[in-house]
Amino acid sequence: MRIVILDDVRIGRADISRLEERGEVVVYEGNPATTAEVIARAKGAEVLISGWTEITQEVLAALPGLQLVSLWATGVDKVDVDAASRLGVAVCNVPSYATTAVAELTFGLMLAVMRKIPSADKTMRATGVANWRSFLGSELCGKTLGLVGTGLIGGRVARFGYAFGMGLVGYDAREDAGLIADTALRYAPLSELFLASDVISLHLPLTSDTRHIVDATALRTIRRTAIIINTARSGLIDQDALYEALASGEIAGAGLDVVDSSRESGRALLALDNVVVTPHIGFFTAEALDKLTSGCVNNVLHFLDGEPVNVVTEGPAGAGAAHETTMSSGPGDEP
Repeated sequence: MRIVILDDVRIGRADISRLEERGEVVVYEGNPATTAEVIARAKGAEVLISGWTEITQEVLAALPGLQLVSLWATGVDKVDVDAASRLGVAVCNVPSYATTAVAELTFGLMLAVMRKIPSADKTMRATGVANWRSFLGSELCGKTLGLVGTGLIGGRVARFGYAFGMGLVGYDAREDAGLIADTALRYAPLSELFLASDVISLHLPLTSDTRHIVDATALRTIRRTAIIINTARSGLIDQDALYEALASGEIAGAGLDVVDSSRESGRALLALDNVVVTPHIGFFTAEALDKLTSGCVNNVLHFLDGEPVNVVTEGPAGAGAAHETTMSSGPGDEP
C-alpha cells in the first residue's frame, strides 16, 4: 500500500506512524505547481492525502491504481468528484472540524468592521494619539443578522448572534427546527434576507448553484448601512461587483477571510478602509487542526478496514457512508 501526502498539509509524527502501520508513506512538502507535478508526486499511489491541490479528471485518469483521496479539508471543490465517482475512486472529507473556529472568526470580523478596530489600531500605533473621534462605530445588539446557510457553522454563528441580542433571518435549503426554537430565527427567501439584514454572513459550500449568489443585483438591494461577512469561499460573491459597491458606498463594509487576489478587484479591496481582510485563517486554530488531521487519517484507516466514512463520491465505496451534505460546509467554510 502506497500512501502519498501530496502537498503542504500538517500531519505530525504520531499520525504518520499510524499510516506507516498500513503501508509505505511518502511525504511531500509544499504544493505542486503544475498538473504534471501532481501526477509525478502521486504516481503509484493507492491513497492520496491532499489539502490544497487541484485533483482534476486528468490527474485521476493518470493514476489507475488510486483507490482513495482523503482530503485534509471539509470543502471538496478542489477535486473533480464526478470524475472520481466514474473512475471508482472514493473521496473523503472531514466535516465540521472547524465549526467553532470559523464561527468565532466570523464574529471577530463583524466586530472588526462595525467598530473599525483595525483602522483604530493602525492610527493609534502611527500617531500615539488617542483620537477616538474618527472611529464612530455601530453595535451588533439590536441589529438583524442574515445567515446565508444555517448548517453547522451558520447555526453556530446564529447562536452567537442570539447571545449578542441580534435578530436572526436565515436562508437554507433545509430548515433547522432546533435553531428556530432556540434562537427565534426565521427563514426567508434570499431576496428578503438581503433587504432585511444589517449584517449578511455567508456559510455555503461553493457549487455551480451558489457561485456568485451575491451578485451585482443582490448588492443593489442590500442596505447602504449593511456589511457582508464571508468566511466560506470567495466565489460566493461577485468580487468585482463587491469592490464597486464598497468603493462607492453602496454598502457600508465587508469582513473577508477569502479574497481572490489574482483578480484586480481582489487587490483593490485591500486598499479600502471599510474592508477587513484575513488570509483564510478561519480554520486555523490549534484545536481545529488537531481535529482535522486526526479526522483525515482516520478516514484513511476506516477505508482500508473496509468501513469507509465521510465519503462524498457515488458508487460502492460511498454507499451508506456517513456524511453530511447540507449547506453547512464548509474547504467550504473550511479549507
